[in-house]
Amino acid sequence: MDSEEAENVAPRVRFRLGKAEDNAPKEDATEPSADVKEPTEDGSTAGPARFKRKLGSWIFESVGGFYMPTEDISKLPVRRQEHLLIRDLIYAFSGVPSSHIRPEIPYKEISQLRTDQVDKVRFKIDESFSGAFRSLANELLPLIGYYINVQSFIEDTIMTTGCARTLGIALHKSMQQYFELQAGLETQLQERKLDLQQLVHQLRPWLKIMQALASLTSRVRRSELNSAQLLSLMDEHQAHFKCEQLKLILSDVSHYYMKMVQLWTQKGVLYDVRREFFVEDTSASDMSSTLLSPKQCCHAYWAQRYRLHMERLPSFLAAHAERIFLAGKYLNVLRQCNVQMKLMQASLTYVPQVEREGAAKVEGEMEVEPAHVALIRSSYELPARKLIELLVKEQQLLQHLNNLQDYFLLKRLELVEAVLDNCADQLQCNVDSLKPEKLQQIMLQLLQQSTDPHKHLLRSQLMDCDVATQLARRLKRLTKLKPEQHADQEQSSEAEASSETESSRLPAQLALSGYEAFTLRYEPKWPISLVIHEDAVEQLQLLHRVLFYLHYVLRQMGATPKHSARADALLERMTECIRQLEQHMTRDIVQPRWQTLLESAQKAQFVDELLEQFQDTLDQCQLLCLFSEPATFVRAIHTLGQLCLNYSSFMERQGSGPDFEAGVAEYEQELNSLLIGILDLLIELARPNSASGHLERESCKQLLQRLEHVSQDLGDSSASSENSF
Repeated sequence: MDSEEAENVAPRVRFRLGKAEDNAPKEDATEPSADVKEPTEDGSTAGPARFKRKLGSWIFESVGGFYMPTEDISKLPVRRQEHLLIRDLIYAFSGVPSSHIRPEIPYKEISQLRTDQVDKVRFKIDESFSGAFRSLANELLPLIGYYINVQSFIEDTIMTTGCARTLGIALHKSMQQYFELQAGLETQLQERKLDLQQLVHQLRPWLKIMQALASLTSRVRRSELNSAQLLSLMDEHQAHFKCEQLKLILSDVSHYYMKMVQLWTQKGVLYDVRREFFVEDTSASDMSSTLLSPKQCCHAYWAQRYRLHMERLPSFLAAHAERIFLAGKYLNVLRQCNVQMKLMQASLTYVPQVEREGAAKVEGEMEVEPAHVALIRSSYELPARKLIELLVKEQQLLQHLNNLQDYFLLKRLELVEAVLDNCADQLQCNVDSLKPEKLQQIMLQLLQQSTDPHKHLLRSQLMDCDVATQLARRLKRLTKLKPEQHADQEQSSEAEASSETESSRLPAQLALSGYEAFTLRYEPKWPISLVIHEDAVEQLQLLHRVLFYLHYVLRQMGATPKHSARADALLERMTECIRQLEQHMTRDIVQPRWQTLLESAQKAQFVDELLEQFQDTLDQCQLLCLFSEPATFVRAIHTLGQLCLNYSSFMERQGSGPDFEAGVAEYEQELNSLLIGILDLLIELARPNSASGHLERESCKQLLQRLEHVSQDLGDSSASSENSF
C-alpha cells in the first residue's frame, strides 16, 4: 500500500470508530498507517493481506479488504465494555457483522448452509468481555440466526409469485415494528440512556416472536404448498406458539383467500385467477349472461356443475366447507330462477380466535361464534331461506309431494283401478309386444277427469327389467358413486358407460309381463326438479312397481271364482298374505313417514332441511318396505305373486274332482314353503343381534305380526317365529 492509499484509510477508520475516537490518545494519530509493513524476526516484512498492529488499546484488523479497528477489551473499563457490547448486539440483531460476536463455525461453512439451517448456527461473544455481561447477553444470541432466516426468506420471496410472496410481504410488514425497536435502541445508546439489562428486557419478547417466525419460514421452505396448505400450516403454527404477531400475519396472508370466499358466498361469483379456490366451475366456459334453457337447468346439471377440491381448503374453514359451497351454489340457482334479492355486502376476514389460558369455561356459558363463521352462516342462510320460500310458496312443492304419494305410493287407488280396468288385456301381454305410446294415450284420457293442476307431469313407462334387476343396478351404481361424490366428470361418465353396457346385455326377448314392467314417471319443471329429480323418481318407481304388482295380484285373486271349501280357504290365505304385504308398506311404512315429510316441508327454514328430509323419507321407505336384503325379499314377493296368479288361473280352468284337489294340495304345499322362507328372512332380520338397524327390526316385527294369521297353519315354523324375539 503506497502513501496515497494510506491517507485514504484514516478517514475510513475514523468513520468506523464513531464517538469512540474521541477517547483515543491523540498521539496515536501520528503513528504509522495500518498498512505499513513491520519487519519480522528474519528481517522480512509481513504481507498486507492479513496482519495486526497494536496501537494502545486498538487493534487494526483487515476484514473483507477493509481495515477495521477493534479494541483490546481487557484494557477497557467496565462501562466502556458494556457500551461496546450493546452496540455490537444491536448491529448483530440487524444482520450486520460484528467484530466481537462471531459464529461457532467458520464463515466459509456458513456460506455453504441452506437458508433454513442458519437459525441453528450458535453465536458466541468475545470472552474478553466481562462474564456477567456475556451471561446476560447470551440469552438473546439466538435472535441473530432467527433474524437472518426470516429476512432471507423475505428477500427470496418478495419478488416471486404465488402464496410465498404473500407471506413474504406480510413478514416484511410485520418486521417494521422490529426495525423501529432497533432504531430506538440505537438512539438510546447514542444518548447514553441504554444499559445491557434494559436491552435484554426490551428484546426478550421478540426472542419468542422471531423464533416463531423463523420456524414458520423454515417449514415453508421445506415444502411446496398451495395457498390453502400454507394457511393451514400457519394456523397450526400460530396455535402452537400462541403468538399475537403470527395471528396478525395469518390474518394478512389469508386476506386473498377470504376475499374469494366472500365473493362466492355473497355474490355467487368465482374469482380464482390462480386456481387455488376449492370450488371449481366445470361449466364456466359454457356459461353466458343469459339464463339456461329449462332442459339444461335440472338437478343433474347442478349436481355436476361444480367440482370440489378439498385439498385447496384451509383447515380453519374445513368445518364450514358445505355451507360455503352451498351458499354460492344456491345464489346461482336463484339467479337461474330469475329471482331478484338484495345480496350481502360484508367484508370477510379471518382472525384466529384468542384462547383464554387457564380460564375454565363457566357452565351454561355460550361460546362466542367467530366473526368469519357468523358471516359464512349468514351468507348461507340468505339464499337457502329464499330458495325454500320459492319452492314451497311460489312453486307449490307440497302439492307435488302429495302427488308422489297419491300416484306412486298408492294413497289414492282411483288411478290404479282405472289403469287396471282400461289396460287389463295389455298388461297381461309380454312387454315387448306393448306400445308405450298407446299406454300413454290411455293414461292421458284417464287423467282428463282429474282436478290435479300438475297432472300433465305424469307419464307411463315400461321398464326393461324386473324390480330385482333394477334394484341391483341402482345399488351397484350408488356403491361406485358414493366414495366419489365429488369426483371428476370423467369418472362419472365411465360409470354411466358401464351402466349402458349392462343395459345392452339384456336378452332380445324379455320374459316380462306388462304388469311387471309398468310404472309411472313424474317430470316436474324447474325449479321443482331440483328436489324431485331423476334419482328420487327412480326410488319411487321401485316402490311403485312392487305395490302395483301386489295390487294387480290382489285384484286378480278377488276376481277368481269360488270352488270347494279347501280351495277357497287357500285362496283366502293367499289373498290375505298379499293384502297384508301391501298394507304393511302403504300404512305402516309410507303413510306416517310421508306425513312427517309434509309437516317438515312446511316448517323448514332452509332448503337443505327439506332436501335432507325428503331423501331420508325415500331411503327409509325403500329400506323398511324392501329391507336390507332387497333383492332376496323382492324375488320372494314376486315368486309369491306368481304362485297366486297361477293358482287363480288353475281355479278358473279346473272344475272339481280328484285332480283338482290334488292340485290344490300341491299349491298349498308351495305356499307354505314360500311363507316359511319369507318368515325365516324376517325373523333373521328382526333378531336383536342382527346387522339391521332399529327401524328395520321394528318393521320386520310389524310384518311378522301381520302375517301371523296367515302362518298359523305352518305349525312348528310359526311357533318358532313367535318365540324368536
